[in-house]
Amino acid sequence: MGEITVKIPKGVPLPPLKKKIDQLVKEEEVRWALFYKSREELVINREELEDLEEIREKIWSEEKKIYDL
Repeated sequence: MGEITVKIPKGVPLPPLKKKIDQLVKEEEVRWALFYKSREELVINREELEDLEEIREKIWSEEKKIYDL
């Protein structure tokens, strides 16, 4: 498992922030699991896989804007 170090500004309470980060990690883990499962189930070729990954990245970019990430 990877590890990220985050600098937290003074005055920001850690427990709620950690809870949000943990939730985000779980959501992303589920998204990737579903992505890999759908890729296996669909039996798509490399070009279609690249298109699917591009779509996933566009959607994630929009979600990051929504959550201001």
